[in-house]
Amino acid sequence: MCRVLVGIFMVLLAGLVQASEPLTIGILAFRGEAETSAQWKPLETYLNGAAPEFTFTVKAMSYRKLGEAVRQSQVDLVIAQPAMYVRLTHENGLSSPLATLLNTHNGKPVRVFGGTILARSEDAGINTLMDLNGKRVAAVSKSSFAGYQAQTHALQKQGVSLAAVAEMGESQDLAIAALLDGRVDAAFVRSGLMESLISEGKLAFTRIKVVNEQGFTGYPFAVSTALYPEWPMFALPHVADSTVARVAGAVLSLPHDGAVAREIGITGFSVPSDYDSVREVMRSLKVAPFDTENRITLAQVWQQYRAMLLLALSSVMAISIFAVRATWIGRRFKELNETLEVRITKRTSELSARNDELAKTVKELHLTRDELVESAKLAALGSMVAGIAHELNTPIGNGLTVASSLEDYTKEFQKELAKGLRRSTLDTYVANAADAGSMLVSSLHKAATLISSFKQVAVDQTSSQRRTFQIYDTLEEVVLMLSPTVSRSGCTVRLIEQDSDIEFDSYPGPLGQVIANLINNSMFHGYAERTPGEIRVVVSRAGRDFAKVEVADDGHGISETHLPHVFEPFFTTRLGKGGSGLGLSIARNLVTGTLGGKLTVKSTLGQGAAFTVTVPLIAPAPVITHFEEG
Repeated sequence: MCRVLVGIFMVLLAGLVQASEPLTIGILAFRGEAETSAQWKPLETYLNGAAPEFTFTVKAMSYRKLGEAVRQSQVDLVIAQPAMYVRLTHENGLSSPLATLLNTHNGKPVRVFGGTILARSEDAGINTLMDLNGKRVAAVSKSSFAGYQAQTHALQKQGVSLAAVAEMGESQDLAIAALLDGRVDAAFVRSGLMESLISEGKLAFTRIKVVNEQGFTGYPFAVSTALYPEWPMFALPHVADSTVARVAGAVLSLPHDGAVAREIGITGFSVPSDYDSVREVMRSLKVAPFDTENRITLAQVWQQYRAMLLLALSSVMAISIFAVRATWIGRRFKELNETLEVRITKRTSELSARNDELAKTVKELHLTRDELVESAKLAALGSMVAGIAHELNTPIGNGLTVASSLEDYTKEFQKELAKGLRRSTLDTYVANAADAGSMLVSSLHKAATLISSFKQVAVDQTSSQRRTFQIYDTLEEVVLMLSPTVSRSGCTVRLIEQDSDIEFDSYPGPLGQVIANLINNSMFHGYAERTPGEIRVVVSRAGRDFAKVEVADDGHGISETHLPHVFEPFFTTRLGKGGSGLGLSIARNLVTGTLGGKLTVKSTLGQGAAFTVTVPLIAPAPVITHFEEG
């Protein structure tokens, strides 16, 4: 009997030792519960291994569901936007957060975030905060800090009032959908969401624009408001202090940029940030818990704060005692300020001189850039002259041969005519003359076509005149001009028009030079020391006001190491083999400057490269910069 009791006791003891405390982590799902749950599942696995005395469960919830779960104590720990933390701190007396989330972008930690205001690209009437006065906006919830409150605070400071706010409830993606559908005039979302949707292929950058975009140095996302500390992780009051300390240690020990962090899509967690700036925004907007006014009488103040008031009176007396000391310190500060003013005047003079030198340097750089562009134009034109001369040699040579043969036929015919013309002789001469005339017309027509195309391309590339033109016709002329060089390389160029009748009011010369540079780049780099192949030039529309030209090949491709540098001046992988490193740099400057568009590249090593030129159908007005001689 004793042995049985001992066995039962040991089993119960083992069960107690092995039992683990369940902890539920509620995570705010600003893009949908299913997607957020899948994203944060690796954190659950990591914490179960790092703190095995607990059983962690991660649950993603919408704003409404997470708020209800907190009120009913259905969660123990929360990772959410800072406005929720501030509100719960005032309502439940929470302690400081366990940690602050570190997001990531291109392998670098992002410690702050803000609100982004989006409008439709075609809506020319909305560009600044003042343009939103009386407009309709969409937001996930008025409780969302970066999805509503940060933007509303920025509008409040400008005195802007909205007509209506549509709360989407479940996902910030829905706010953008409402904007694109035309149901609202603008959408409020957190910073970074627009870039995520574009990278996922769910949003075209040409359809939207950022209102009141701020240019914070080093911040990687488009943002319309001030920046605030990222999401906190905090514990609810019912969680024991020892548990909070254990979980905080495990979370802060998560390796930055480690496998778990990369799976989640973050850098990791850091020590808690200061969220006073968030409180100030909420207090200014008078949102919960700052939405009520407490009216207090003087009697209540004296009754409740008698000791503090007496202490304050004592402090006033102490301050009076030190007034003389403060006066002396003030005089000392005045002397230091006068000295500081002299130093500031000297430093200002030095900065002014350096600014003059910088302006002179910038002017010289602009002149050098223009000279490089002109040199590239003349080099390309010279190459075309040589190619056209070679190409014209064939039809003109054929015509000369035919003309010489026709002259011989005529002399023979004259001799036969003197002897007495026969019917067969006349028929033979007429047939030969007809063939010769047909060959002459064909050869001269080909030569005339080449010369006409060359004249148009030469005028465009040397004058950079703005005119109205059909893009397909211009690209046909460029491909025809490059045909001698292309044929010698063994490659072929195929021009594909996916959308017909695309008319431009722009600069055909710079556009033609860009496409010529990209075709030459494919021949020179893509098929260097490789079997020549096909270069495809595809023309299509990109929305209502843009068109794009893609130049693609199946050549070597570009390695991941070299891909970020291909547009840098003087960067080339064929140094000493004819590569100058200026072709793609000049092409990008022409596209982003004169043509007002953008030039991008996609490539996989060994599978070719594709350069895409996206430009507006109506080119922007030229920007003229004036420099004063220093």
